[in-house]
Amino acid sequence: MLRFAIYLALFLSGSFATAQSSLWQHVTSTYHPPRLSAVSVSDSQHKAISRLLRRQGKGGLWECEGDELDEMLNGLTFEPIPLSPGRKILLVQAGQGCARGGQGANGAMWLVQFAGKTPVLLASPEEQFNGWLHSIQDSASHGYRDIVLGWHMSAFEADLSYFRFDGKTYRRIGTAVSTNDDGDRAKIVPSSH
Repeated sequence: MLRFAIYLALFLSGSFATAQSSLWQHVTSTYHPPRLSAVSVSDSQHKAISRLLRRQGKGGLWECEGDELDEMLNGLTFEPIPLSPGRKILLVQAGQGCARGGQGANGAMWLVQFAGKTPVLLASPEEQFNGWLHSIQDSASHGYRDIVLGWHMSAFEADLSYFRFDGKTYRRIGTAVSTNDDGDRAKIVPSSH
């Protein structure tokens, strides 16, 4: 019985590694983010999004509280992101302050889609939706394209997170590390867990 458990564990870990490798094979190792342009939203849309984000747990707000939370919500940026044809989806990002890393690159991010006048949250920091936009993939699930986010670790290394829409929200389904050497050669190494 113990031998069977060991074989099963080895088989499953090999299957996971194969799935992780195939997941990352179409993600480019060079950083060429999609060009998104900031847009203004109406005061009522901004307030509706702020109310939606306030209902998040502390993990969804980077533990911002009080005046820092108000400042972060007032400084949100909004960019239309082409994830699903015919649907207006906004990439919402924290500007500066409590939900943005000290170097400015890593920050809290949300995906918001309006159903009429009501904002619907598709992704948030509670699901590790943080950092910076690395790429939008051609592959899609439930009519929404996959998305890859990065998290700067150093000038030569970034953690990558692969997100897929499950029919309701975006979930992180894979992680990898992107490295650049001194010759500026980049490579992506999928995580083994």
